[in-house]
Amino acid sequence: MISKVAAGNTAYMQQISSSTEQKDVKSVDKPKELDKVESLKEQIKNGEYKFDSQKTAKAVVEDLM
Repeated sequence: MISKVAAGNTAYMQQISSSTEQKDVKSVDKPKELDKVESLKEQIKNGEYKFDSQKTAKAVVEDLM
């Protein structure tokens, strides 16, 4: 069973901690991986992306080894 005193103290501490927290909103930079994916999506959409099957096959084989 939870003590009423302990429960009251916990609630009070939660109120204090939430009121003293800094509430500034900061923009988050996109990771480079997402930028690369977006770039590839645009290249595919515009027909500029060229698929090199030999290079891709070599990378797959090296990854499997």
